[in-house]
This record gives sequence, structure tokens and C-alpha cells, in this order.
Amino acid sequence: MNHSLFRIQQQRLFQLAKAKRISALELQDTVEQLCEAMSEMIQCERISVWVFDQERPALFALNIYNGEHTKGQILHKEEFPNYFSLLQGTRVLSISDVTTDTRVEELYPHYFEKAGNIRSLIDAPIVMANGVMGVICCETSKQVEWGKLDESLAGSFADLIAFLFDSIQQQELEQKLEHLAYYDQLTLLPNLNMFYREADRRLGKTQEVSVCYIEIDQLYQMIDALGYDSGDLIIKKIAERFSRMLKESEFLAKADQAHFILFTDQKNIEERIHQIRFLLTTPFKVNNFDVAASFSFGVSQSGETAKELLQKAQIALNKGKEKSSRNSLTFFVDEMQDSSRDHFEIEMNLKKGLELNQFWLFYQPQIQASSGKVIGVEALVRWEHPEIGLVAPDVFIPLAESTGFIVPLGEWIIEESIKKLKQLQQSGMEEIMISINISPRQFIHDNLPQTIRRTLAQHQVSPDKICLEITESVAMEENKLVIERLRFFHKIGIRLSVDDFGTGFSAFVYLQNYPVNEIKVDREFVKVLTKNKKSEALVKTIIDLAANLELTVIAEGVESYDQMTLLRKLGCDYFQGYLISKPLPAGELDEWLEAFKLN
Repeated sequence: MNHSLFRIQQQRLFQLAKAKRISALELQDTVEQLCEAMSEMIQCERISVWVFDQERPALFALNIYNGEHTKGQILHKEEFPNYFSLLQGTRVLSISDVTTDTRVEELYPHYFEKAGNIRSLIDAPIVMANGVMGVICCETSKQVEWGKLDESLAGSFADLIAFLFDSIQQQELEQKLEHLAYYDQLTLLPNLNMFYREADRRLGKTQEVSVCYIEIDQLYQMIDALGYDSGDLIIKKIAERFSRMLKESEFLAKADQAHFILFTDQKNIEERIHQIRFLLTTPFKVNNFDVAASFSFGVSQSGETAKELLQKAQIALNKGKEKSSRNSLTFFVDEMQDSSRDHFEIEMNLKKGLELNQFWLFYQPQIQASSGKVIGVEALVRWEHPEIGLVAPDVFIPLAESTGFIVPLGEWIIEESIKKLKQLQQSGMEEIMISINISPRQFIHDNLPQTIRRTLAQHQVSPDKICLEITESVAMEENKLVIERLRFFHKIGIRLSVDDFGTGFSAFVYLQNYPVNEIKVDREFVKVLTKNKKSEALVKTIIDLAANLELTVIAEGVESYDQMTLLRKLGCDYFQGYLISKPLPAGELDEWLEAFKLN
């Protein structure tokens, strides 16, 4: 074969391989065409392409051409170990007489006779970036003295096969990357990226659409109750139900673990949401439990882009969740945008506020009912923003809790409170206590015990002069960590108080076993105490049950002498409220205490 003819034939193979972008489905047909072309060019009656089986050490025949095409034959490494090793270390194996060449003595005579009494061969490994993935075999029953051009042509053929496989692998990789970029891997639903792309495309065709941002209510509580392995199963089952109920024009995407997005052009969106809820609320099995999930919806119906629609739906959902933790349905209105922007500005300024000393502690005195003496103060945090002004705690505390900023803020409150307590003790009030509110997120944070112990040691304050106030929901939590934390603080001598108590009598069942020292009667009960007999009866019951459990009771929100008189009559131990004193900054507290002693 002369050089010019070789180049022509080599170019023919490349043109054939590159004629089209080969897909995995087209691979077999393309390999068959290449084998036929190679057989004609190199004048071999048998051309075959073999690939390594990834499951076991073997070569699998992708295609064997000897006048007709077959595939599926397998050569096992255990039968031909030397040949398999040879493929890993050679570029082209050129043999004129297989009957005398020791390199292929394992294959002679069984394989060569079965293949058509093969006498001469050229084998070229198919080399890719990650190693040898197979071999092409050019075999003939004639004895041939192969030349360099023959070997080059065989090597080119192997390179072309490698090119085909590389092209397919690249396509498969691109498909996988696209799937990762645009689809949720757990549910296989479109993800947020795909939602933006598809929703913007559909918005170009119609403007009368609704975007629903949907939350699985209390998903994490369900996971806690059923076990962490249940989370994926719950989400998959919900996703399957969502998918089955979609109308032809609707589009469903998964935003994150607890949220889905529905794009719909249904005219009566409220009726459609009621349909969806009805179909989703049927219980399903998870870990042998019947699980009935509920869902909250935020709906947006105006916006030029998918992102704008979704942001408004998210704002609507958040507003609805502020009022109800389950089954909320909220439509976006423009006023929500301004409110959300204000909250965002506050959230962004929280960390800066602590760094710039914008937070202050106020202290509200607590007195003993029987003696009228000051027995303690409650530390209350306030935020004085230089531009916004005084930010209400019921605005910034929930934001701090949701963003995690409550942890560093809470640590600052603990350190400042204990420092103030030490100063009060040094001024002669050795028996005074300080109550510190601990948020749910901070209570279970790993740093809390260490922070309290370190600060107590630093200021040389006895633990029994500290009272940690936790919410009723935290105190009644049957979480192992919560119970361990309660017992830890009790063991080192810190008092524990349940704040805003009174939402349910069942809580007393838990208080029998939990190391709680005190309960605070919710100010809402105190507010109507002298005007509502039911409230009086409720407070009386709380006080009596607390006494039976050897718990002290403090009433907060005491604003009148009538309330104080009735609470004292009912057996309440301590009072706190504006009748005694409003919350005071540190300097004014010192003056108030001095004046109180003189009286």
C-alpha cells in the first residue's frame, strides 16, 4: 500500500466517523460501517471491535464482521491472561504467523480455528484518557507480511473507535450535567433552574398565569418523629402524587427540600388549590406509619418574569405562615413587598448592630408576693437602630431566630446579664436573681452550656442566681437533646422557668418529670383576670397544680392593684409588670432599686 493511497483510505475512515454526531443508539450501525470499510482497505476478511466488560475481567465483541455482522462473543481474562496483559502495554500487535508467535499461543489453536483458521493479524488497543477500553482486531486466514502503513491504518482505526466512544461519553456527561443542573436528583422533578427557563418561555405565550409556592407543613417535625431516613421517602411520595394530578398545561418544579413550585394557567386558582389539597391529604405509608401531610400556599399572579412571580409567591407564603403554621393560603398584594423589604433591611443590619453596640439590655424588676421585696430582674434586649429607630423585639427576635443570628446575640445577652448581676451583688443585693430568655434555637445549640459555665466562672456568680426562661413549646419537647439539656442545667444548679405558660393543661403531665422550677403565667390571662371569670379559674388551676408539683409561679403583665390583689389571693408567688416597674436601662435600674429600698 503506497502512502497516498493510505492517506486517502485513512481520510475515508475519518470522514465516515465524523459524518454525524454519533449517539449511543447509532453507535452499532456506525461501527458496522467502519468495519466494512476497514475490511476492504486492509484486505482482511475478519474485522472485529471488542470492549472490556466493566462487570468482570472480559472482552465483549461489540461487532465482528466477516461478510456478515455478529456480536456478543466473550473472551475471559482467566483463559487468556497473557493476551490481556499484552493489550495494556502495546500500541499495535502485528503478527504474520499466529502458529509460531509465542505472544498469542494462548489463542492458538482454539480461538483462531474457531474464528476461521486465522493465520495473520493486527490488533490495536483502543486507548482513551482513562486507559485501554478495548481492542480492534484485523484478522485473515492468509499469511501476510504486514507493513508500517498497515499497522498505521489499524492504529488509526482504533483511534477512530476511541473517538466515537469519547464522543458518546462526552454527550452522556453533558446530559448528566444538564440533568444535575436542571433536575432534582431525589424526585427527578425539574428544579429551580428549569422552572425559571420553562416559566419564562411560557410567559412569552400567555400572561394570565399563577405561580404557587408550596410548603410541606412541619416537614422537619415529621422527620424527627419518624426518623431521618423517612425524609426522602416522604418527599418522593408527595412528588409522585403532585406529578399524577398535574393538568396538561401545568408545570411543577422542586425548589428545595420542603418546597414545590406550581406554574398554572387555571382561571379559578382557589378551586384548583382546593383540588390539589384534597388529592394530597390522603395518608400514605412511611415506615409503617400513616402520614397525612398538610400544605401551605403562597400565590402570585402578576410579574414580568418567572423570578419576579416566584419572589412574590414566596413573600405571600411567608406572610401566611406568620399567621398560621398549617394549611395557609395567601395571595400576594403590593403592600407585602414593602413589609418584606423592611424585614430584609432589618435582617441585613442585625449583625452590624451587634458589632456597633446598638443593642441594649433593659431590666424589669420582679417582686415577691408575700413580702413585697425585689427578688430578681428579667433581662430584656432592645435594639436602637441609628436610622430606623427603636426596633420592636417581636420584629427582630423572630428574624434573628430564623437566620441563626440569635446564637451570637443570645451569647452577648448572657454575658451582659451575668456581668450586670455581679455588679448588683457587689452593690449589696447578694440574693437578687436574673432571668434570661433563651430562644429555642439557642437552647439546643452546642455552645450554650459552655457559654454559661464560662461566663459564670469569669464573673464568679453562683449558678443558683441564674434563671433561664424557655418557651412552653421547648419545655414540653420530647426531644432527647432538650431533655438532656434541661437535666444538665438543673444538675449544675441553674433555675429553669417556662415562659408564657397556659396554652394547655396537658403540659403539667410533662412537668412532673422535667426539672423545671418555675412557670410564668401568660400575660394574656393576667390582662383579663379581673374581668373574666374563666380566666380567673384558669389562673387558679395553674397556680394550684404548680403548687402540687412544688413549682413557683410568677405572673407577668401585672398592671393594676386589682390584678395584684387577686393574684396574691389565688396564691401567686411573684409579680412582674408595669405596676411594679417598666423595663429599665442599666443606669435607671440602679436608681430604681435604690429608691425602692428607701421606700
